[in-house]
Amino acid sequence: MAPDHGDLTRASSSALDEFTQYLRFERNLSPATVVSYETDLVQYLSFLREELGRNYRSARRRDVIAFLERRMDGGAAPSTRARQLSAIRRFYRFLGEEKILDDETDPTELIESVKLPFHYPTVLTVEEVTRLIEKPDKDTPEGVRDRALLEFMYASGARVSEVCTLDLQSLYLGEGLVKLRGKGSKERLVPLVEPAVDWLEFYLSAPRATLLRSASRLYPDSRNRVFVSRQGRGLTRQAVWKLIKKYALLANIDDVHPHVLRHCFATHLLVNGADLRIVQALLGHADIATTQIYTHLSRRDLLDSWRKHHPRA
Repeated sequence: MAPDHGDLTRASSSALDEFTQYLRFERNLSPATVVSYETDLVQYLSFLREELGRNYRSARRRDVIAFLERRMDGGAAPSTRARQLSAIRRFYRFLGEEKILDDETDPTELIESVKLPFHYPTVLTVEEVTRLIEKPDKDTPEGVRDRALLEFMYASGARVSEVCTLDLQSLYLGEGLVKLRGKGSKERLVPLVEPAVDWLEFYLSAPRATLLRSASRLYPDSRNRVFVSRQGRGLTRQAVWKLIKKYALLANIDDVHPHVLRHCFATHLLVNGADLRIVQALLGHADIATTQIYTHLSRRDLLDSWRKHHPRA
């Protein structure tokens, strides 16, 4: 849902609308990303008007810094402030490119990016992943669904948003493939290992139909979704997060969230010798630099293993 522009002047609201249209139709960013940019900019433009009596045209470098400092004083994390500065910077660059403002009036030009602490992603061992995946009760429709979902996430490295929107037409189980639609609606084909294919076929054979009994009446749009709830609607991101947390607790594993299985997929491939470019394509990363984090992880894991097991380490 788009943020309310009610506190903005007509000129600010119009400039923001032009920017979001540019992000949506020219940059082809996802709706969620566009809303995130829009939300950050509404906060910034509202701050300029209400706190400083300024607008985007008259803003100066100190005004942007004042906004970020206000966010910091309000408890905003460094990652939030970095994202907001990125949104403001991109907004002014767009205004300059469109000749709405002169390039010289960009108030973000000399502002350093917010430095973020670096954290390696959480990665489970193969044994921990196996424990997690095997926790669902295969004697219930929900349990079969959850087992198929966990197998699929680890086999494909899919983002949780890709899992939630996965439709039946994107599965090519006979060929052991799935078509995933990632950021910017970019599509990629990802191979699936045999256990994931087997559990998906088992789930689609009968348990899914049991869960879908109410879908035609209450949630007709969900009939094409692969993973559905007991109410017959497509699973949400929050539902996937909750079920993974539940099974992690049962498996006595800490710090597990949906993205962890994506991290495990990439790291375990690289540890076992997969080419970095191949992993980049499977993950749907536009920039290989994003994928390179997993090379650090795999080297760290190998070094830890060497230190643990080598008799002279």
